Amino acid sequence: MRDLPLEKPELRALGLALGEARIRDILRRFYLRMSTDVLIGFFFDGRDLEAIADMQARFLYRAMGLRPSYSGKAPADAHTALPPILTGHFDRRLVLLEEVLTAEGLNAPQRQTWLAFENAFRDAIVSA
Repeated sequence: MRDLPLEKPELRALGLALGEARIRDILRRFYLRMSTDVLIGFFFDGRDLEAIADMQARFLYRAMGLRPSYSGKAPADAHTALPPILTGHFDRRLVLLEEVLTAEGLNAPQRQTWLAFENAFRDAIVSA
């Protein structure tokens, strides 16, 4: 996973501040929220949200320097079985993430760090 924003100091600080359990809980809430969204909910029809959130948590733990490795798929590969993810879908995901992070009490710099990390994968995930 070269050229990815792994273990940036601000991302590591966020991971240390939140801890693994809280990150996992936030992601579970986030995936539940996305699954009920009118614009992007269809991506999650029939999917195991808890398993998806847990895999995303493991990816984040590695990116935040909380764990030494991640054995799952790269972001682009993890989305190949889905319908095309368009710019509007990706943007909506970021809006929902910010809403969840705000509801979870993360401050503005913490939210910005997490959102910037997620946005770094835009080109790998969004279909042209």
